[in-house]
Amino acid sequence: MKNKKLSGEEALLEAQKIAFAPVIFQTARLLRDFGIFKMLYDNKKTGCTIEEIAKEKELSTYAVEVLCESGLSMNALELKDDKFFLTDVGYFLLFDDITNINMNFNHDVNYIGLFDLDKALLESKPSGLHRAFNSSWETIYPHLSELPEKAKKSWFKFDHFYSDACFKTLVKIMAERAPKKLMDIGGNTGKWAIALTQASPKTHVTIVDHSKQIDIALTNAENAGVSDRVDGIAMDILDHSQPFKEGYDAIWMSQFLDCFGPEDIVKILKRVNKAIDENAKVYVIEPFWDRQSHNIGSFCLINTSPYFTALANGKSKMYKSTQMKSFVENAGLKVVEQIDNLGFGHTLMVCKKSFNF
Repeated sequence: MKNKKLSGEEALLEAQKIAFAPVIFQTARLLRDFGIFKMLYDNKKTGCTIEEIAKEKELSTYAVEVLCESGLSMNALELKDDKFFLTDVGYFLLFDDITNINMNFNHDVNYIGLFDLDKALLESKPSGLHRAFNSSWETIYPHLSELPEKAKKSWFKFDHFYSDACFKTLVKIMAERAPKKLMDIGGNTGKWAIALTQASPKTHVTIVDHSKQIDIALTNAENAGVSDRVDGIAMDILDHSQPFKEGYDAIWMSQFLDCFGPEDIVKILKRVNKAIDENAKVYVIEPFWDRQSHNIGSFCLINTSPYFTALANGKSKMYKSTQMKSFVENAGLKVVEQIDNLGFGHTLMVCKKSFNF
């Protein structure tokens, strides 16, 4: 990421924006959720007074003042002749899919848990998970289906939005390569397995994941009419004593390895190495923050890492491509092909066995 040179006054203002970031976040969210942004968009030529907004939205003038004045400070609103207008920033907060999905994910999943980020960093445990969901869970992943409905919806929308952007392209790439037997490690709800088997009639996919996710995935595969070519293996993937099944010509890991710390990533890849022969290919799909075409992508990815720290498992993050390449090489594999700029900035790393352990 490149940061522009700021004057002292500009830098001090940016520092205050960071200091008040939790306040700005919540007022922006409520300007959106209370319909104030939408009302100002619908009246973009004339603007609206505090009294008009209060009457239309059945809020007190006090509530509207607090929210709109905060909106003014964050450049989401503009004030002219005692009337508020929506700015381009407010427009994106209202309509932009990425912005809204990020906002919902941060409010419904992350906000409370991030209070314990310091503890999570010091202990390498997702300390915020217990505060956020009043649970004794060790990590979030086996319990995604147990999250409160709003948090679960926001989590999956966040996860799927970023992966879906490159989904069709990846299906096309892999359908053309037509692997006979593909192991999808961390296959989640089976969305990838279903799409690939529908596009590639000769491909069989085995999903490896937690038992609850396997049950959901196999039900989805049956409903999609591809259950004859989709099966599953329930496994605690962090139990490194469990080998992966052999005999696959392709191993698929999409937005999966970023869920783990470096030590576990290398151990998982070593188990993959032991399960494949010299002809098999390992496909790693990740949004690396150093391979983004613009600062927006890098910013979003870098600031997703604290979620992994405070709520997911306390150890993982969004990685640089150079880091992932080193993990691959430490596991006895080598990158033989790399395709960047898929979807919203995903990279496809294609790897093969380099040496045996």
